[in-house]
This record gives sequence, structure tokens and C-alpha cells, in this order.
Amino acid sequence: MVSMPAFMFRRRPGTALAFVLLLLVGRSVAQDVQSAPTAAPAIAYISPTDTSLKRFPQNLGKNALGLFTYQNVVPLFIGSTVAASVSPFDDDLKDSIGKNGESSTIGKIGSVIGGPAVVIPTVTGLLIGGHYSTNIRFRLFTYNLAQATALNEALVQSLKAAVGRTRPDGSDNRSFPSGHASTSFMIATVVHRSYGRTAGIVGYSAATFIAFSRMRENKHWASDLAAGATLGYIVGSSVSRRNGLSVRVGKITLVP
Repeated sequence: MVSMPAFMFRRRPGTALAFVLLLLVGRSVAQDVQSAPTAAPAIAYISPTDTSLKRFPQNLGKNALGLFTYQNVVPLFIGSTVAASVSPFDDDLKDSIGKNGESSTIGKIGSVIGGPAVVIPTVTGLLIGGHYSTNIRFRLFTYNLAQATALNEALVQSLKAAVGRTRPDGSDNRSFPSGHASTSFMIATVVHRSYGRTAGIVGYSAATFIAFSRMRENKHWASDLAAGATLGYIVGSSVSRRNGLSVRVGKITLVP
């Protein structure tokens, strides 16, 4: 008996290629995780005023400008190439993975935990908790997470409005890029930069599950997910990098 994946790929050769290309979107992520230490980085002293709520708008503006750096060229190039390469096989992947006319357990779970109704209140609560925390690592993590979430949401919504791509299920024209994929990969990147390789592996695994769930629910094309994952990774790494968090050198500082 031919297994389902083999049968699926035999009927649609493009599907196999598309899956391979989708895996390439994690190239930069994988290299980043492998080069980082397993343990969380050591922490240098950080002034509480640097991560104050009062300075949140100022730091947000600086982090927005920090997106335009040469360090984002490689992940942007890889992600854009993957999204463009996968795009011709969007229909094949939709037919192979998507649930037509019905919801799946995987789709429901991923859609809920990666959605704004869960993410925004959670990030807000963490930011408030971090503001009053004496744990420097946690304080910086929650601050970076909130900064990255705000930037990511603004970029995702702007791109959705500008592109106007119709979802696979035809429900609206806000398919590109995937907000769930972007948000989950952004969170995973900030988690990884804050707490090291092991936490990063868990985070990226969860992000992959959430992204897959959106295809399962017929809410996104594969290229939407590739673009969203790329955007989330760039935002998360840019904010962490600009704010001085670097698991590679083992220090945490905050650029005023």
C-alpha cells in the first residue's frame, strides 16, 4: 500500500518540491539556533529607565528604523526567494493539506493560540509584569517581546491592506502575509534570543505548528506562511539585536 505522503507527491510532483522549499525558510533560523549556546546568555546591568513604559514609544521608533540594516538582507533574501518559489505550488499544497468545508482540531488549536485575541493580552500582561520585576532577563524579554509585537502587527496589517490577496477559503482578501506565522515566529525568535537554544527549539517548533494549522484551516497559502515566518524572524531578531540582547556573545545590554 502506498502511504499518503508518497501517493500525494506522486500525483502532484510540485507538492514535494514546495515542501522542500518551505523547509528552506528556516535556514537562517536553524543557523541562528545552532550558533547560539544552549544556556541563556549572561546578563550585564541594565538601567530600569531603559525599559520604562515612558520610553516605549521612543524605543519603538528606534526599533522600527533598526529593521533597515544589512543584517536583515540575508534572511529577507532567503525568505523572499522561498515565498516566490513556493507560490506556483500554492494550489497543490492547499489541496493536499487544507480541510475543505470543515475545521480540524489542529487548525482550531493553532488558530486560537496564535491569534491576536490570545497574543495581545498575553504580551501586555507580560510587559506589565516585567515592568515590576526585579529579574533583569525577564524584564528585557517582556520589553523586547512587546516592542516586536507592536512592530510586527503594524507591518502585517499594512501589508495585508496593500496586497489584498484572497484567502484560500475566499473569506476575505487579507491572506498575505500570514499574521499567525509572523507573530509566532517573531515570538519564537525573541524567546530564543532571550533564553538560548533549547527555548528557541521549543519556540520555533510551536511556531511551525501554528503556521501549519493555518494551512490546515484553508486560511493561508503556503507562500503566505513563508512570507509571514520571514517577517516575524526579521522583526524579532532586529528588536533583540538593537536592544543589545545577543546570545552569541553572552551579554545583554540595552542601547539607550
